Amino acid sequence: MIVVNKANGALLSAARSTAADYRNAMKFQRRKVQSWDPPVLLASAHTGRGVYKTWEEICLFREEMLKNGELAKKRKKQVYHWVWKNIEDIIAKKTQSDPVIREKAAKMEKALESGLITPRVAATEILEAVLERR
Repeated sequence: MIVVNKANGALLSAARSTAADYRNAMKFQRRKVQSWDPPVLLASAHTGRGVYKTWEEICLFREEMLKNGELAKKRKKQVYHWVWKNIEDIIAKKTQSDPVIREKAAKMEKALESGLITPRVAATEILEAVLERR
């Protein structure tokens, strides 16, 4: 769904034109949810115009996602994504807080700058140092 804000006063005409452009562009966009055609709406936070319609569309979309099981699939993917994101964060924090690892990382950065190693080799070396320090 696309919501074009500022659809009031002197900007109403520009908002309408922008919405029409988006509607045309959406024809070329592959749908992520086959059973839902994303609308392009006009709204104005200043006057409140279109805000209720926007909320209504959000609720309809959520209902459709629940009904066809897409929301559950999306949540499952997000859980796996967050596991790996947390692993990355933990490794990064350990790398930055451990002086031995920081020293190893600094050496790898210098080797990278001189073209002696590739980013993959540097990452592997640093990760091995993190795992050794467990």
